Amino acid sequence: MVGRESQLTFAFWLRPKKSFAMMYFRFYARDYITFIKIKALPSLMRLFIAIDLPLQVKDVVSRFEKELSMFKLRFVKPEHMHITLTFLGDIEDVDAIKQRLGKIRFSPFKLKIYAYGFFPSTKKIRVIWIGLEHNEEFINLQHDIRELFDNKEKFMPHITIARAREIIIREAEQLNYATKKISYEPIEFVVDKFVLYNSDLTPQGPIHTILEEYDAVALHV
Repeated sequence: MVGRESQLTFAFWLRPKKSFAMMYFRFYARDYITFIKIKALPSLMRLFIAIDLPLQVKDVVSRFEKELSMFKLRFVKPEHMHITLTFLGDIEDVDAIKQRLGKIRFSPFKLKIYAYGFFPSTKKIRVIWIGLEHNEEFINLQHDIRELFDNKEKFMPHITIARAREIIIREAEQLNYATKKISYEPIEFVVDKFVLYNSDLTPQGPIHTILEEYDAVALHV
């Protein structure tokens, strides 16, 4: 006696070859069509515009990282530190963005970092940042760039140095106290270019790639 399961298996292999071939064709044809659809989707790049930071500013951040190591914070890698001018999001026509930014004209100017702060508040901490001294030339540059893309969102210039793994509430007071103990001299540096970046999000963290750099020009005689 042949069991029912064995009979069914035997019957399957006795099916006409045409039927098996059709199943094979339908399976791979479906995958091929899916592949074509995926390839047909527009290629998007996640773009933002920023100012790079000099080494001496990054050294200050390393001091924060050392002194606050007991808290559950993810510090920004030195190569990822920047001052965001605007975030563009997912963009298809990158060349058009480059052409627009090429119209921006600005002279070199100086920025100074000072103090620090928390987002969203000192009692609920998600982000630690370093502040920038008020500078009209920086504000004008940021305004000109954001106006190109009709970006009217309010933005406070800052340098993000760390993010909490989970919003910190219970240990917020201790974190405030530990941060107050970190002192540094205000650092002034020259801004002579801004950069268009692509940001690829990966499980290991973002990968920032320079797409274009835009140098300052001497506008004053």
